[in-house]
Amino acid sequence: MTEDESDKTRFPPALMPPNLFGEPVEDDGAEQLWPVEASPDPTEHSVRDPAPAGPGDPAATRHQDGTTRIGVWGSPASGKTTFLGALRLAALDPDGPFGRWQVVPSDDASEAFLVETSRQLAIDRVFPPATQQVRSYAWRFRGDVSGTPFGRRRLWRARPSHRMEFDLSVLDVPGGAYEDLRGGAIATRSIEHLAQAQGLVYLFDPLREAQDSDSFAYLNGTLTRITRICMEENRLDGPYLPHHIAVCLTKFDDPEVFDRARRGGWTDLGRNGVPVVSDPAGFFDWLADDLHGSTMRLVGQTLRANFHPSRIHYFTTSAIGFGTMPGGSIDLKRFGNVNVVDGNYRIVGPLSPYNVMDPLVALLLGMRDGVRA
Repeated sequence: MTEDESDKTRFPPALMPPNLFGEPVEDDGAEQLWPVEASPDPTEHSVRDPAPAGPGDPAATRHQDGTTRIGVWGSPASGKTTFLGALRLAALDPDGPFGRWQVVPSDDASEAFLVETSRQLAIDRVFPPATQQVRSYAWRFRGDVSGTPFGRRRLWRARPSHRMEFDLSVLDVPGGAYEDLRGGAIATRSIEHLAQAQGLVYLFDPLREAQDSDSFAYLNGTLTRITRICMEENRLDGPYLPHHIAVCLTKFDDPEVFDRARRGGWTDLGRNGVPVVSDPAGFFDWLADDLHGSTMRLVGQTLRANFHPSRIHYFTTSAIGFGTMPGGSIDLKRFGNVNVVDGNYRIVGPLSPYNVMDPLVALLLGMRDGVRA
């Protein structure tokens, strides 16, 4: 964003610098592991045989069972468990920009988690409780991206490739396990899963960072260990890890986060009147400077030092979405969607997950379309 463009904010700027303290805690920072398996599609055959996988090629990380794995991690309270619950709700939107999706649980535990978390968010309007022990879940996602920008057309095909299917297997652990490798066996197990992934979703909580300035502690040790594992397996691509990564700046609905985006001139009016940030990477860097004294800039530098530029995707996200008025429009004076009731954080209005499915779809397409731009 240029200096001239910063004056073209579509939303009224916040009058006072917000105070990023006293934030709601969405969840405990549990880690998820997402194995992904592409569905057979008769239109997906290339005119050439694929080249053998080599160092830095995501195909080199595929397991013998043919799956592709996507891992999710972040510091405690970054919203990972809530993100996972909202993912299924986001997939239910028939008019979503990412197409239409169906989510099917693979076992009783996964079914119970899916149903209970959906109820907590959509009906009880509370956040899922913090994870206290290691848990495993699995779901199958089946999507149709026809009629969206994700439906791809190739020169040698009459029809676009629009069917996507993958298995989502979750290893849910307490997020504190990632603090500079202090989590012992749990951290080792989780980080090994991340190292074997093709794609990663990293959730960054600006509210926690503003208060505790410790996000780097939950990133540094994890990436150091992942790099060591990839080096031993000859999977590094020069100085870079072989993974694609989606960097998600969470809790964008929070007034203290959104007000900063408005004040900096980063907001625009998007689809159905929902606020958007057209340059989330630029906003990430700007916010790092705005949170003076935090470790956010160091987090950004670490991510860019470890991943190839063409494999990094930035998003502003919210698992619950913005508060709305009757009719679905957003009141810029009261757009927050969380309130405190009897000392507990409650979701105020209808749930409308924002940029929750999008990071996953972007990773899948990035891996499908090649290693680098």
